[in-house]
Amino acid sequence: LLSKAKISLFQGRSWFSWFGVVVFVALACGYCVLYAAYNSGVSSANWMLLFLIVTSMTGYSLLSVGWGSYNKYALIGSVRSSFGSVTFEACFMCVVIMLGVVLGGYELFELSASSWVLGVVVPGC
Repeated sequence: LLSKAKISLFQGRSWFSWFGVVVFVALACGYCVLYAAYNSGVSSANWMLLFLIVTSMTGYSLLSVGWGSYNKYALIGSVRSSFGSVTFEACFMCVVIMLGVVLGGYELFELSASSWVLGVVVPGC
């Protein structure tokens, strides 16, 4: 791929690929910050919403990496992966909204304090 010839008018597409890589790195850092902040005891009423926001950026990064590459199979794979990410995000958003309605907020400390909600959300295998 390094020696692949590029068409002169489409050389800007590789910048979208770099944008996707930067967003992937930012997502990994965002997950680490959320995990560290939650485990250090920082209280926030919107932990689940913050996690949903970080997760929702995955589709954009997948699309930009696939579209920025010069391969149609990478583009098709990134579209497939992006739609899978959006499907997961829609299901996760429904779970977050239902937990917000049941618990009366989006704080994870309330979720871990009530064991009956964990039994409903995470069923035993």
